[in-house]
Amino acid sequence: MKTIWTKREAVMEFGNEAQQAHFDKYGKFASKGYEEGLMKTMNEIFESVSIIKNPKGRGKVYEVGAKRAVRAEREDGRSKNGRELPYENEINSLVIDYLLKNKLNKLMSLNHWIVILELGDKTFTSSYYSDVIKGRLFKELKEKHGDLIKDKDYAMLEHAISTELTTLKNNLRSVFNKLAKAKIIMHKIEWYGCVVDSGEHRPLTNDEFAAIGEMKRHLMILNNISASDLWKRNEKNVESYWKAYNKCLRTDFGLSYIYEAHGAVVQVPDKDIDRYLNKLKGKGELVFSHGLGERGLLELLIGFYSKYGDNAIVRAKDREKNISEKYNRINELKKNGDYVDIYEKMLEVLKLRHSE
Repeated sequence: MKTIWTKREAVMEFGNEAQQAHFDKYGKFASKGYEEGLMKTMNEIFESVSIIKNPKGRGKVYEVGAKRAVRAEREDGRSKNGRELPYENEINSLVIDYLLKNKLNKLMSLNHWIVILELGDKTFTSSYYSDVIKGRLFKELKEKHGDLIKDKDYAMLEHAISTELTTLKNNLRSVFNKLAKAKIIMHKIEWYGCVVDSGEHRPLTNDEFAAIGEMKRHLMILNNISASDLWKRNEKNVESYWKAYNKCLRTDFGLSYIYEAHGAVVQVPDKDIDRYLNKLKGKGELVFSHGLGERGLLELLIGFYSKYGDNAIVRAKDREKNISEKYNRINELKKNGDYVDIYEKMLEVLKLRHSE
C-alpha cells in the first residue's frame, strides 16, 4: 500500500539537520542536492519513493511504497568518495564506548586520547617531539630493511609520523564534533601548557594564548617557513625556528610545551542513549556500534588497524602522484616510484600497519 508524505512532513521526519534547516529557510528545496539526499534516506526505509503532483492540492509530494522489513544499504558510494572513512564505524564506536564507560575529570591532549583509545601507542605519539625515539625507530627500520632504507630516508620517517599523527587527530576532532552536534556529549577544547619548573599542566590565559600565537607567526616569517614545514626538523630554517620557539616558550612563558586539550562527557540520560544513537545511525549521520563486550572491542580494534593501514596506503598512492618541483628526498622517491614502498615500511615501524 502506498502512502503520501508532504515535503515538509518528510524532511522533518527523515531529514538531517542541514536538510531541515535548508527547508525551514526557503520553505522548499532551493538546492537539488538536499532533496536528493533526503530521497536516498527514504529509499533505505521504503520499497519505493517517487515525486508526484499533490492529489489534494498544489505542489509536489512524495509517494512511498511499503516500509522495508530491514533498512537497505545506502547506495550513494560515500564510503568510496572520501567523505566517509573506511574505519569510521570503528573509531566512532571506540570513542562512544570509552565515554560511556569512563567519567573524565580532566581535559586531555589528542595524543593522550589516541593512546587511551588504543588507536596508536605512546612511542608513535611521542615520536613527533623526540629525536631519541625517531632515532631508535629509524635504527629498527635499517636493521630490518637495510637493502631498501637509506640514511636519507630519515626524512620519510618524519614525514610519516607527522602525516599519520595529523590524520588521527583530525579524525578524533571530527568524532567529537559529530557527537557534540548531536547533543550526545558536551565537548570542551582548551589550550594547556606544561610548566617548566614543576611539570604541572595548566590552561593558558587568553593573553598567553594570543602572545604565543603571535610569537609562532613572527618566528615562521623570520625563518621563511610555513606551518606545513614544521615537521621537517632537520632542515636548517625549521631547526632554527624550533630552537627559537622552545627558548621563547621557556623564557617568556615558563612553559616547556603547549597542547590542545579536549574533554568530553555524555550528557543524555542512560535510558535515552540508545534512542539518540540509533536515531543518528538510522539517518546515516553517525555510523557506530555500542554496548560491546571485551571480545567486541577487540574485534573493533583489529578492524580499525586493518582498515586504517589499508587507507594509509591509499592516501600514500594519491600523494605519490603529487610531485612538486622542489628537490628533496620525498619528491625523489615519488619520481622513482618508490614512495609508497618506503612509506609502507614507515607505517609498519609505527605499528599502524601490519606487514604481510
